[in-house]
Amino acid sequence: MEWILLIIWLAIINGGLGGQYILNWMANQPKYTGGEKIDISPGVMTWWREISKLSWALIAVIIELVRGKEIKYMWPGFLSLSTIMIAAFTGVIENIGFFYLPRYYSPHIFAPYVNVYLAFLPFFGKILFDAPIRKEHWFGISLVVLGLAIPYTPKILGIEGANSTSLDTMGIIWIVIINICLLSQQLLNNKTVQTAFKGVGPNALVAWREVWKMIFITSALFLIPLIGNALQANMPDKVDTEEFNTRVLGKLDENKKEYLLNFYTKTDNEYIIKNKISPEEENKIKDIFKSVEYNRFFSLFEGSIMPDNWLPILFIIAAGLTGYIYSFGFFKLSKFAAHFWVPYTNVYLALLPFVMILFGKEVTGYQIIGAVVVTAGLMIGVMDYSRNKVVAIKRKDEQ
Repeated sequence: MEWILLIIWLAIINGGLGGQYILNWMANQPKYTGGEKIDISPGVMTWWREISKLSWALIAVIIELVRGKEIKYMWPGFLSLSTIMIAAFTGVIENIGFFYLPRYYSPHIFAPYVNVYLAFLPFFGKILFDAPIRKEHWFGISLVVLGLAIPYTPKILGIEGANSTSLDTMGIIWIVIINICLLSQQLLNNKTVQTAFKGVGPNALVAWREVWKMIFITSALFLIPLIGNALQANMPDKVDTEEFNTRVLGKLDENKKEYLLNFYTKTDNEYIIKNKISPEEENKIKDIFKSVEYNRFFSLFEGSIMPDNWLPILFIIAAGLTGYIYSFGFFKLSKFAAHFWVPYTNVYLALLPFVMILFGKEVTGYQIIGAVVVTAGLMIGVMDYSRNKVVAIKRKDEQ
């Protein structure tokens, strides 16, 4: 019965995760959002995603209460809530990255990278939950990791063409951050379920998690722009010449370019800001730097939550629904040690290259081979199902 539960929910989670990648990507593509530049920051997109997920979770909780579930089963306890708070914080960071990356890359380019953490789950599962490690699992996960690496063989061998779609430095930084956050999510989800009061279901846990995520992202959207303004993040005193030309002037029309150059003097290696700038001119200069996302950290949190173009938000609200579904599934399965099942929530990785072909994206042979190897690894990893029962982690109230 455990395996039937796993297979059904793994199929649902794969659909939710795959849909999430596609919807996040479409929300960042002018082709699908009216043809205008996407002026909605990743932080604002995250806010709308979390309000959508919270709404779906609250609807589910209300339905449970109407059907007769006692309200005491909506409270997981302070210990469980503490892990939910930490998971919510890392979840907000992770989601900002998941809205940043699709702005510049197709999902089949970056999605394999964000799952490197899977290779470490057996170690944490053994240490934290004393979960046995199966030899089939080791063989299967080795193939999965190999499959995730194959699409980037040209990069490793130095035979990549000029039209490379590889991740830049900022993309790699976000990949590292997301891996850390996702790894913590799996471990914290296990601890959340393990420490929750008896009778508390996945919907209540998802709802509490989304409440805290809304608190964190709303605070960030309010406080971080104030910090950026105080630090003059969008009005630098001096900028490297190459950086100024590529990251600022290269993204502006002639009028804005000419206006900005009135206030910066070019030297051999830098552009240096002039003195005696009026408050009105200062605000306009800041708006110009904001429009090109010069400061990549503070630009993540810029903008109003009420955008001019609502089409991207519609994709994000839909992504919130798929996000609620797979979050429910993750809490449903988190009674089992993470390394038993989390690697198999990523079968959609094998399908992403083929899905992106339908969207007109260029997909390489390396990416397709990688997808085949990943699929083989996932299949081998579960081939011993008839000889191994899935063991649930012990709940705190059972120890």
